[in-house]
Amino acid sequence: MKRRRISAWKIVVVGLFLPWGGTALALDGGAGLAAGEPVSLEADQLSFDQGSGTYQAVGKVRLQKGSLTLHADRVQWNEVAGEALASGEVEVTEPAGYLTGETLWLNVNTDAGRLTDGRAFMREKNVHLVGREIERFDAETYRVSEGTFTTCDGATPSWKFGAKRLDVTLGGYARARHVLFYVYDLPVFYLPYLIYPVSAERESGFLMPRFGYSDRRGTELSLGYYQVLGRNMDATFYLDYLSDLGVGKGAEYRYIFGQGNDGVLHGYHISGIKDAGDRYALDWQHLGALGDRLRLIGDVEYVSSSDYFADFGEEAGEYNRDMVESVVALNRNWDRANLGGQFKYTRNLVGSNGATLQQLPEVRFDLLRRRLAETPFFTDLESSTTNFWRHEGLKGQRLNLRPSLGAVFEAGGFLEIAPEFGYRQRLYQTSSDGPGYEAQGLADFSTRISTRLTRIFAPGGKQLRSIRHLVEPEIFYTFIPNVDQSHLPQFDRLDAIAPRNVLGYALTNRLTARLETEEGGTSFHDFLYLRLSQEYDIRQTRLDAPEEDSPFSTLRTELILRPTRWSSFDLDLRLDPEGGALTAVGAAGEVRDGAGNALGIDYRYRRGELEYLAATADMAWFNPLYFKYQHRYDFAGSKSLESVAEVEFRSQCWSIYLTYRDRIEDRSYLLSFALSGLGKVDLFGGGIGEPGE
Repeated sequence: MKRRRISAWKIVVVGLFLPWGGTALALDGGAGLAAGEPVSLEADQLSFDQGSGTYQAVGKVRLQKGSLTLHADRVQWNEVAGEALASGEVEVTEPAGYLTGETLWLNVNTDAGRLTDGRAFMREKNVHLVGREIERFDAETYRVSEGTFTTCDGATPSWKFGAKRLDVTLGGYARARHVLFYVYDLPVFYLPYLIYPVSAERESGFLMPRFGYSDRRGTELSLGYYQVLGRNMDATFYLDYLSDLGVGKGAEYRYIFGQGNDGVLHGYHISGIKDAGDRYALDWQHLGALGDRLRLIGDVEYVSSSDYFADFGEEAGEYNRDMVESVVALNRNWDRANLGGQFKYTRNLVGSNGATLQQLPEVRFDLLRRRLAETPFFTDLESSTTNFWRHEGLKGQRLNLRPSLGAVFEAGGFLEIAPEFGYRQRLYQTSSDGPGYEAQGLADFSTRISTRLTRIFAPGGKQLRSIRHLVEPEIFYTFIPNVDQSHLPQFDRLDAIAPRNVLGYALTNRLTARLETEEGGTSFHDFLYLRLSQEYDIRQTRLDAPEEDSPFSTLRTELILRPTRWSSFDLDLRLDPEGGALTAVGAAGEVRDGAGNALGIDYRYRRGELEYLAATADMAWFNPLYFKYQHRYDFAGSKSLESVAEVEFRSQCWSIYLTYRDRIEDRSYLLSFALSGLGKVDLFGGGIGEPGE
C-alpha cells in the first residue's frame, strides 16, 4: 500500500492530477463523481491512500458537494463510493436543514447516513430530532433510536415526544410506539402509539382534544379525527362525552368540486341519558353551478328540538332560536332574464309545526329592464307562483304578476327624471270551503327626480393625490291606492299591500380618495357615505287622520365611514321630527392595528322595544398571552345576556386556550390545546354550521 502525506496550513483539492496518483476531486468544472457534481475537500492535513482511493482529512475539515457542506474534526473520504466517515463536532448543512453529532457516516450520492449522539433539523415543518442514533435513509426518511421528536426550537423545547424508536417521513408522518409526551423535560403522559403529521400538506390524524364543564352539559370531553379524502375533500369525525346529556357522535364532510361547487355537510346525534332525550341535527351548505348558467344553492338546517340550540349553540343569537329554515334553490340566468325555483321548509321549534306555512315550491321568472327601441321607455316583469302548504289550516297556490313601464328623461342636461307605472295581479286557488278562487289587481306609481354634483379636491399629499366629493340630491314619490284586500288569503306580505301616498327627499354625499401606491400604481378608497332621507305621508293630511299622527316620517341618517383600512364605523339613526327624540339607532364600529389588537362595538335601539349592546376586544400586547373578550347586555331588561373571555398562551410551536362563557341558564369552562402541525377541536361536534377544526 502506497501512502503519501502532506502537511500544510490548508490544502484545497481543485481538480488537478496529483503526482502521487489517484483521481482528484473537483470544485469547479471537474469531471466529478458518478452523481455528477464536483466535490471540494479542505483540511489542515490531508493524506491519500492510492490503493483504496481514500482521503484522510484532519483539522478544520470542510467537504462540499453542491449545496451540501460537511464540517468535522476528522473525515475519511472515499471518492469512488462517495462516502464520508466524519468524527468530532460533526455538522452537515444544506437548504433543507442540518445534522450535528459526534460521528457520521454519509453517502453524498444517495443522501443516506448514520449519525450518533446527534440532532437533525428539517426546516419545512420545523422538525427537530434528537437521539442516540439518527439514521437517514434518504433526504425524506429518518429513524431515531432512543430519541425525541418536536417542532419547537431551543435546547429545551416546550414539548416533545420521546420513544425508543421514531420513524419520521417528511411529507408524511412521525410514527412511534410506547411514547412519552414531555412538557419541557417533564414527562406528562404516556401514549401506546403515535402518528404525527410531518407535512406542509393536509394530513389525516387525531386532533387535540377539548375539555370543559357546562351547567347544561356537565363534564365535557371532545375528540376529533381529521381524514383527508382527496385533494378536494376532507372530513372530521367527532366523539363527545357529555356527562349530563350523553354520548355525541358526529361527522362533517367538506368538498370542493368543479365549476365552483363547494359545500359542507354536517350531522350529529347524541344518545340521551338522565332526563335528556336523544337529539340530532343535520346541516348542509352548498353553492355551485350545474352547467354554464345554472346555479344550485343549498342551505338546509334541521334539528330535533329547540333544546338542541340551547345545549350546543355557542354563537350569539343561536342558542335561543325558535325556528330553523331549509332552502334548496335552482337558478338559471340569461342576459336579460332570470328563472329560479326553490323549496323552503320552516320548522317551528317551540310549538306545533302543523300550522307552519311552507313554500313547496316557489318558482320565479323575471324579465330585467329592457329599453323599447330607441325611446327613453323601459319595461320589466316580476312574476312568481307559490304553493303554500301545511298540515293544518288554509293552503293553496298563488300566481303573482307585476309588469311595469318606466322611463328615464333628462332635463337641462343635469336633471334625471325616472317615473314608473306598475300593475300587480294576484290569482289564488285555495282549499277553503268557499269558491276557492280569488283575484285582485293593484296599480302603483312612483317617480324619482335626481342629479349629481361633483367636485375634485387636490390636497397635494405624497400618497393622497385627490379626493372626489359627490353630492346626489333626489326627490321621490310613491302612490299605491287603498284597495280592500280582506277577501284574499293571508299567506305573506304580498297578500296585504298597504296603501301609500308618500313624497320624500334624500341627500347623499360620497367621498372617494385617489391613492398612489408605493409601486407607482393607483387605487381608490371610498371612505365616507352619508345619506339623509325623510318622507311626507300625504294621506295623513286628511281631515279624518288622528291628530297624533304626524305626516312626516322619522329623519333617517345613514353613515358608512372607512377612514383607514384598519377602522370602520356604520350608523343608521332615526330621529322623530316632532319631539326630536331618537326612535331607532344602529351603530357598529371596529378598530384594528393589524398586530392582533382590535376593539369592536355593536349597539341596537328601538324605542319601546329593545336596547342592546355587544362589545368585543382582542388584545395581543402581552405576547405570548393573548386575550379575547365579548359581552352582550340588554339595557331594556337590565341584564347581561352573555360574557365570553378567552386566554391563549401562544408558544412558537403550541398553544393552550382557556375559555369562560357565562350566559342565561348556562355557565361553561373550556380547555383546549394546539400543537404545531396538529389541529385542535374548536367546538363540540354538535355545533351546527361551525368549523370542525
